Amino acid sequence: MNGESPKRKSTSQVIEEGLPQFEQFIESRETYIRALERTIGVLRQDDSRSNNTLAMRTSIDELVAMQRLSNTISTSNEPEMIVGALIELTRQVIPVIECNIFVFEGNSNKLSALSSKSSTRLEQEARQQMEAGIVDWVITEKKTVIIPDLEHMVSGSSGRNFVIVPLILGNRGLGFYVIHTVKPQQEFSNQDVQLLSVLANQAAVAVENWRTHQQLVKANEELKTSHAQMIQAAKLAAIGELAAGIAHEIKNPLQVLLLNLELVEAGRPLPNWTEMFSKQVKRLSEITHRLMNFSRSASEDVVMEPINLRKAIEDIVAMVHHEFRGAGIDIDIVSGEDLPPVAGNANYLQQVFLNLLINARDAMPKGGQVTITLSLTGFHVFVRFTDSGEGIAEAVLEKIFRPFFTTKGEKGTGLGLAICHKIILQHKGDIRVESEIGKGTTFTIYLPVWRGSR
Repeated sequence: MNGESPKRKSTSQVIEEGLPQFEQFIESRETYIRALERTIGVLRQDDSRSNNTLAMRTSIDELVAMQRLSNTISTSNEPEMIVGALIELTRQVIPVIECNIFVFEGNSNKLSALSSKSSTRLEQEARQQMEAGIVDWVITEKKTVIIPDLEHMVSGSSGRNFVIVPLILGNRGLGFYVIHTVKPQQEFSNQDVQLLSVLANQAAVAVENWRTHQQLVKANEELKTSHAQMIQAAKLAAIGELAAGIAHEIKNPLQVLLLNLELVEAGRPLPNWTEMFSKQVKRLSEITHRLMNFSRSASEDVVMEPINLRKAIEDIVAMVHHEFRGAGIDIDIVSGEDLPPVAGNANYLQQVFLNLLINARDAMPKGGQVTITLSLTGFHVFVRFTDSGEGIAEAVLEKIFRPFFTTKGEKGTGLGLAICHKIILQHKGDIRVESEIGKGTTFTIYLPVWRGSR
């Protein structure tokens, strides 16, 4: 059947194809409306010389009203608005008891009512005509049919009819429009049928527009979910790289506790032993708290709040300092003034800081220095990560933020800096890199100040 739906497009196809279709559609609609307005203007000028002025003015006003409603139908993204506007237009052609659009879902044998306000009676009629093959004929022939309401004929009440109008877009049947009316079949004119077909064509555009919009919304949600999953995977990978250092951080206070516990059990007197125990337990708690905060699942949406940037950086440095110290790398944090909070998400920003620190470590296999400098310029806080490593070649700098580009061979995923770039853009900031072979690398991050602080 022509109503058969096409195969589901991929997320990237939906995004690439859907947006240009919207732009094209809106542009063509605006061109059409401007042309119609010019035509109406000419008609109104001619109207002053017409002997039938009142009739002409009434006809033009009706045309304008129908055009406005028609534009509402074809540009709407809400099913109820599409059907509501369509009902108002249909009532200007024939009397309406009720009506609804039925669209094909998945395949031609499954129907879905576009409006939730449809009665059971109308839905039963739609399915009956589907099973009887009438809908198949309507879609194939692209013609409107008028079918008597047999239920009312049997009861002896006044004659009612169902009008079934195909929804065609190009050569593809999207569904059909069912109208329950009291207008006798013999009173339908060719003009009535043509007008209903024009309205159904407008509705077909609206249905396709709505479906494309739904696909874009779904594709956007899938992309947001994928992004959050990528960030979470990168976090876990970073924690895996630092596992030895984190384990050592936990091991140190545990060893102190165990040693002192053995002394207590042996009956050795320990001065201030409760204070010592409390200090080591607190140290363990801080380590696990930082680790749990960092490793928790990333949200699909970046929720902005005021962030103390120095504190966020210090927490990450505390996670890695043992690992770096063991590799002969010193980390200094330089902040020359009291900085206002930035607008951000601490969990996401710490992902960026950790990635930059790991990259700096890998660039200094023989040890070195990392300096993290924070400063305020206007309405932005600058964070500079400067290492004394090997530096990056100019040809590589151009590709450094591209997804899956890596200089670490099998060890790297090529996602770390791409994720950093994405996160900083989500924060309405920017990240740049400067480097020179043999002289090290500097990553500079610009983040907007929290508005409530200025």
